[in-house]
Formats: sequence, structure tokens, C-alpha cells
Amino acid sequence: MKKRKLTALALTVCMVGGMVAGCGSTDAKGTTDTAADTKDTAATETAAEDKDTTDKASGDAATLTFGVFETDNITAEIWQNMIDGFEKENPDIKVEKVLATGDDRQAFWKTMLSSGSFPDIVVEAQKLATMDGIFAEVPQDIQDLFDPATLCQYDGKCITVPSFRQYKMQCYYNKEIFKELNLEEPTTWDEFQNVCKTIKDAGKTPLMCGGTGDIWATGEPFWIAEGDTSLLSKYPDFNKDLSEGNQKWNNETTVDVLTKWQDMVNAGYYYEGAMSLSYSQAAEEFKKGTAAMMIDGSWQAAGLDGEKNEDFGVFAVPTIDGSKTTVADCSYWGVSETCKNKDAAFKFIKYVYGDNTDVYKAYLQSDGLYSTTKEPVTYEQGPVTTKFIDNIKDWDTVQEIIVLPGEYAAPSGMQSFMDKSFQNIFNGGDVQSEVESWDTEYQRLKDAE
Repeated sequence: MKKRKLTALALTVCMVGGMVAGCGSTDAKGTTDTAADTKDTAATETAAEDKDTTDKASGDAATLTFGVFETDNITAEIWQNMIDGFEKENPDIKVEKVLATGDDRQAFWKTMLSSGSFPDIVVEAQKLATMDGIFAEVPQDIQDLFDPATLCQYDGKCITVPSFRQYKMQCYYNKEIFKELNLEEPTTWDEFQNVCKTIKDAGKTPLMCGGTGDIWATGEPFWIAEGDTSLLSKYPDFNKDLSEGNQKWNNETTVDVLTKWQDMVNAGYYYEGAMSLSYSQAAEEFKKGTAAMMIDGSWQAAGLDGEKNEDFGVFAVPTIDGSKTTVADCSYWGVSETCKNKDAAFKFIKYVYGDNTDVYKAYLQSDGLYSTTKEPVTYEQGPVTTKFIDNIKDWDTVQEIIVLPGEYAAPSGMQSFMDKSFQNIFNGGDVQSEVESWDTEYQRLKDAE
């Protein structure tokens, strides 16, 4: 099985066939929700219990459990819209939502798997797809709904379907602050550093990030914009080489990127209280003008356009090495191999991606996502989203190292480990020691799989 990589050609196809015609967290990372409250837990437990006891809800009605997550953009309403529409057209099938909570959905689903309560349909399935026997093979008629370039195989089988493309980190900025300080959008790394220095020298805070409750929000935005792009422009087969023991995280490029980031933190370029903020709080503080810039994904553009907020612009973060490389991830859904109603489960997937354009369109538009279907589903885009895509229209596009699907996927738990390491570096930890720990943990987790 070959390493999956979105190439410049794939981006061009996406731009022409989907973006211009309306063509893709996180793990939307704007896909993180940390509200693990009692109501969510109760809903999860109820759905899990029902899975084992009510495969037939009433008469011949089949019951499916649908494992999802929710964010500020991908709300309960988005999922309920899918469920209600499907049940209306298929009264013999009931769908019950199972809500994942916390930062690490992979760990959440694995806990449900070990307890025998794994949902019938799971979003972000790529995080578990490397485990043998977890997901059912996708029927050919369902595969045929999708752009072949987005399909991913495991041991020669297609066991997941691509739900969307999501473009990752660019830098949003406060137009008024830039105007006040006579700043222009930077196009090189040195220009970006000069913008940060100018803002700091003016007594303002250059950059915002999050920390508490959303550990990804501290370092992932910068790392994806600078680390993934630098490594993959220099080592295109980094995932493969890392998996086969021919490459290490501890290399000159990784250390250089993280050292430059720590230098920015030490220079006071980040909001001093960032570590006390969740992602949502950080985003709100940024919009209040607490900081002039915030590195974030396309979901921020969708949110600003949804609010009709014209106070902010966006530019592609200039790469350290000068390459025009950006990151876009595909996310995947899977049907559990243990699902007792696989035909019904794939019927639900066909409803979302093939039978009802409006349902898929609402899903995509909510979070600045882009279609993976063979016949691209399009939607009207606002000015910030349009600018976000225009910024990278001629750039090479790669998939984030830590979430790449397929046989060279990073082992379960590595992403959380790196997120904690980013926070250590943000708080003054030794960069070299942290990077060395990545290799140790990667091998430990890989051996444990």
C-alpha cells in the first residue's frame, strides 16, 4: 500500500472541480470539543446500551448507533439534520447519536471498542483503521460515490469513506491593527517575523493561541504550518521512512522549526495568558482584539463568514524554508465490522454522500470543509473563505504527518503525546530533549500496536 499524499494535481482538481465550483479539522482541529459534561456522558452510555439490546427498535426497525463529535461549528444540529432526514426517508431504520467527548476521540472510540460498545458508524475512522478487523469493507457502489484520489486502502481493502477535505493553518489578522501600524500581509518568513516585532514594539500582542482543555491549540497550529510543511518538502516520504526506521523525528529540520517557535514565545509574541484559555476562548479573545493574529484552520474562515465579520483578513503563513507547501487533511468514516445491520449503515452513508446534496452541503459549509465526492458538492463561500483558498491556489498540498491514513499512519496516542510536548516547549522545555522523546514514544507506541 502506497503512502497517500494530496499532490499539486489533486489540489488543482479540487480547486477547479470543487472550490471554484465550491470544492478540506482534525482533526478539523476546529474539530475539538472538550465539554465532557454529564449530559454528554449519559447520552453516550444510553446509546451504547441500546446498541446491544435494540438492534430492532420496533417491529422490523433496525437501530444504528452513530459515533460523532461536536464543535462550535459542527453542532448537534448538523448531525440531527442528517439523522432526521434519513429516518424520514427510511422509517424502518433508527439512528442514535453517540457523542465523543474530550480532546482525543481516538482514545474515546478505543475505550468503547474495548467495552463492546463501539458505534456502528464512526467519524474520524482513519484513527482506528490500521487495527485489524475494526471496519467493514466498503461496497463498490459506495466507493463509486467518491473521488478516487481520496479513497484509502488498508491491506488492499477500502474500509473507510472520505468525508471531507479540510485545509489547515493560515494566519488570521485584525485589519484595524494592521492598518494602524501600516502593516502588509507578509510573504516571507523574515517579513512575518518583522510583522510580529512591529506589533510587539507598538505595545500590542502579536499572536493568540489556546491551552487549557484543548492542548492541541497551543502548538499544533504553528507546527502544522511550519513543521509539517518543512519536513514534507524536504522528506516527501517522511511517514514511510519513519515507520520503517529510516528516519527520525529528531532531525535538524524538526529542531530548527521548534527552536524558532520557542524563540517567538520567548520574545513575547504570544499572548501571556494563552495557556489559561480553551481554543474557543482564545478565538473569542482574538476577535476582541486581544491579539493581532491567530494561526488557525479553515473553520475559522467559515465562522467569520457565517458571522459576516469583515474585520479580519487571512494570509498563508510564510514557510521557514520558503517552499509553497500547505496542509490539507481528509477525514474518514467507517462502518464497524460488528455492526448487525451493515446494509442499513451503508444506506445511511449513501444518503449523506449520494442521495441528499443539501445534507452534505450543510455539513461542509458549517466548518469550511470541501467535498470528496466524485460529483463535488458546492456551496457559496464568503470573502474570508474565498481568500483562504486563493492564498494557496498555486501551492503544493500535503497531508498532515500525524494524521496520514494508511499503513504508514502514526501509532495511536502519538498525537496527544506531541501536543503535550508542544506545551512543554511553549513553557520553556528543552527542544532537543523533547524531540528525542518523540522518537522514544513513537517506537514504544508502535511496538504496542
